[in-house]
Amino acid sequence: MRNSNAVRRPKLAHSSIKTDKHEELSVGDTLRKAKKDLFFSRCVVGILIVLIVTSIVVFWYFGYFNAIWNYFTGVMQ
Repeated sequence: MRNSNAVRRPKLAHSSIKTDKHEELSVGDTLRKAKKDLFFSRCVVGILIVLIVTSIVVFWYFGYFNAIWNYFTGVMQ
């Protein structure tokens, strides 16, 4: 149990994300920066997923999966 009368502050109020070394960000600025970072990370993940799906389609179209399938079935026998 706490005996002091200190007011508890949220952790975001003491954020260590800074744009300038002499300036602290407000909670709103911290949330806007986090939202921007989340948008860019989702874009990167989306681009990677498109590249993986495209490479799978290209491998199937050029017949590389048949060679891989034949290799694995030959090893299993």
